[in-house]
Amino acid sequence: MHRAMSERPKIILLPGLLCDAGIWAAQVEALKPHADVFVADFSQLDSIEGMARAALALTDGPVTAVGHSMGARAAMEMARIAPERIERLGLIDTGIHPRREGEELTRQVLVDLAYAEGMGALAERWLPPMVHEGRTGDRALLDPLKDMVMRATPEQHHRQIRALLGRPDARIHLSEITCPTLVMVGRQDRWSPPAQHEEIAAAIPNAELVIIENSGHMSLVEQPEQVSGALLRWLGFEHETVSAAPRGTGELKPMAKNETPDRIPDTPLFDRKRALQGYRINKMAMGLGKPENREAFRQNESAYLDRFGLTPEEKEAVMSRNWREMVRLGGNLFFILKISAIDPVRITEIGAHQAGMDHTDFLRDRLGKK
Repeated sequence: MHRAMSERPKIILLPGLLCDAGIWAAQVEALKPHADVFVADFSQLDSIEGMARAALALTDGPVTAVGHSMGARAAMEMARIAPERIERLGLIDTGIHPRREGEELTRQVLVDLAYAEGMGALAERWLPPMVHEGRTGDRALLDPLKDMVMRATPEQHHRQIRALLGRPDARIHLSEITCPTLVMVGRQDRWSPPAQHEEIAAAIPNAELVIIENSGHMSLVEQPEQVSGALLRWLGFEHETVSAAPRGTGELKPMAKNETPDRIPDTPLFDRKRALQGYRINKMAMGLGKPENREAFRQNESAYLDRFGLTPEEKEAVMSRNWREMVRLGGNLFFILKISAIDPVRITEIGAHQAGMDHTDFLRDRLGKK
């Protein structure tokens, strides 16, 4: 299922334990000029798979799924059960391991506290370790978080704890995630530290790791501008509204109406529009990272391409190894070069093809070879 180029992108934001739409307020404001934004509600659910399916049901077609903490676990589950629908995946302050030994007893203490003394008592116990150690007394940060926790109930908390205790081992499926993935974590996250996210990013083929400075586990509200800025850049939205000022100023200036981005002569500009256009080609190419997919490509290339819904024009470009045309159609060389692992070709030949030049002329005129 693929989105028409005229449609706005769709982004689903998935909150963590005891969090609601309020935790995403800053990111919703930053993203809504560029996309249709949905925030999932997990208050009535007690399984990670159930949360993933509920999020997928919020809209149809391809989506970007961005989750925080427990919500990121649900986002990974979305990518597992409906990979054809996930264009991009964002994983923020999260984990991938199954239930740890003794975890049930530790969590039961907080479940009992909520039932016995109320959500306010739970918030006072649970929240401080979730934020930067230097901000545990920052009421401007903690009071809105406490208000959010108190909007929940002990029953909701209990349901979501059941979901976390029954969580799947996400490590098993990380290598199968082929869509662009952003892994983000607060530098001072004590609950799910940066080393854990380095492991996640290393296991996902097309992942980027971003560290949010001066932030604990609640990075969405501890450093909202950093998080929103990272999302806008990763999604390709920041260039729709701003262009960078001269290096060193740290300022941004509006892009003039008729201003065009810098580009390399004779090279198609790989902008957001072309990236979205090339979703099918790039997803197909990323699939070639698996041995079984490479074998399927060798055995019946046309059938393999059909699995990813390539258009006739896209199929012709791939099957004729027309690299320039693949790039024009949105192919990212970083991805489509995986084809050369099956059908070896020199990188200079790809460059010549992309430039529309004879290989000999390319070597001489572009690389100075004689």
